[in-house]
Amino acid sequence: MDVPLSPWMTELFGEQALAVRTGLGQALRNMQANAQAGQEQADVRTKHPFGSARWSGQFERVYEELRELPGAKPVKPYRFPFDLVLVGRGLIYPFLYARTRSDILTARVPSNSGMVRELFTFAPAPTAPTSIQGAFDFEFATPPEEPAVELHGGLTTVPPDTCLVLVPFACNSSELLEAHWGVAAHGADGVLDWVAGPEALPLPEAVTFHGKRLSSVPTQSGPAILEHTGFDQGETPTLTLSSRSNVDRTLNVTPLTEAEPAKPQINENDATN
Repeated sequence: MDVPLSPWMTELFGEQALAVRTGLGQALRNMQANAQAGQEQADVRTKHPFGSARWSGQFERVYEELRELPGAKPVKPYRFPFDLVLVGRGLIYPFLYARTRSDILTARVPSNSGMVRELFTFAPAPTAPTSIQGAFDFEFATPPEEPAVELHGGLTTVPPDTCLVLVPFACNSSELLEAHWGVAAHGADGVLDWVAGPEALPLPEAVTFHGKRLSSVPTQSGPAILEHTGFDQGETPTLTLSSRSNVDRTLNVTPLTEAEPAKPQINENDATN
């Protein structure tokens, strides 16, 4: 069943709205699959491999799915290791909001870092949703009581009419639980004040891959069939031998195993002015 696009999606992403929604769902599915594969290959008791792969994958897989859309542009925040994606007027920021199924309306931003504060300068000010819905006329400004936030890095190149689009998702090392997207203000105590959405993102079942990634560990040789692993198990090197001349043998000259170093023919003391 096709889910219709909401007006805010088409206003921000234009003709690419459906492709963006589809790509985001696919990106999160791929992220989950990669993170689970990393955890399995690591074969450790902690969940650190999953968490690390999930964190990087939530940005890299999104960039991978959306980068070829017409008008898509990478945006690299200051001192942030990954690119965000700007499509149309929507700057996309995915983040983990829960490890279990939770009420999306209670979701909080993951941190209050400098980068997050810069991102939210492209979000609506925390105002009652009823006063800004309809024409989708957002007031992009920080609350009066907070000092103005200075932009750095790639965010300085983002057009001022850009809108931050949040993509909160819930997952754990066992499964991808749910994902949403929408537009929200940074409310009190970090709680998101949703203005548009949050709406569920359709999550496909199939995993897609772009380029080559390690999907399984190649078969390793067992000890019984390993060859030449020790210094004394390799092939004997071929030595080049030369016989002594008859003159050397007659004169009883001691055989030389190495050539004598050549005596220098000139040095700096032999130089003349």
